Amino acid sequence: MRIESKQIVAGFPAVQIRRLMRETVGRSISPRCVREVLQCSESTAATVLVDLQREGLVVQVEDHLEPSLQGSALAQATAAKPLVRGTAERLISGVVERASLINADDNWAYRVAMLVAFGSFVAGAERPNDVDVACRLKPRWQGAAQEKTEELRRAARDRRFRNTWECAAWPKLEVLSFLKSRSRGLSVQELNAWVLKQETHSIVYRDGQRD
Repeated sequence: MRIESKQIVAGFPAVQIRRLMRETVGRSISPRCVREVLQCSESTAATVLVDLQREGLVVQVEDHLEPSLQGSALAQATAAKPLVRGTAERLISGVVERASLINADDNWAYRVAMLVAFGSFVAGAERPNDVDVACRLKPRWQGAAQEKTEELRRAARDRRFRNTWECAAWPKLEVLSFLKSRSRGLSVQELNAWVLKQETHSIVYRDGQRD
C-alpha cells in the first residue's frame, strides 16, 4: 500500500494516522492513545475513532477497538515514490535471502515458513507503489525449549519495550524487522488469510527454497 504525502485520513495527514496504526496494531486503540499520538483534544480523538471505524480502519472487538486488517495494511504503507520494477525485484531477492539466513540460524525463536508477495508488483506494474510481502512464521522449537528461546530473545533486546504487547510479540516482531531490514519501498507483515484470497499474490519462498 502507498499513501500520498498530502493525503488526509480522518481529518489528519495520512502519515500521522499510519503512525497511530503502527502504535496500536495487535492491541486496543483508545481515545487516550489517539490523543497522545495525534496531539489532539479529547473530543477530536473521539471523532477520529468514529471516522476510522466508518472508513474500515478500526473495528470493534468484544469490548474494545482494534485496527482492522485494512488498518494493519495502512500501518505498513509507504509514502515513498513508486519504484522501478528492477528495484522491486531486488527487494524480493533481498527478503528471500534474509529468510534463508533466519532459517539457518538457531538463535532466532521463529522460522520463516513462507513468504507471499502481493499487490501492485505481483499485478505486473512497471512502477509498483511498493513491494508488499506477507510472512508466515512458525516456532523453531516446541514446549519449554521454545519458551526459553523466546525469553532469551527478549532479554537480548538492547532497549526497553514500549508496552506489554510489544514484549510478548517481540520474538516475532524482530524477525519481521530483520526481513524488512529498513529497505525503502518494502513492506513486511505477518501472513493473513485475506492475502492468499487475492488473485494477485505469489509465493516467493517456502521452507528454504524460492518458488
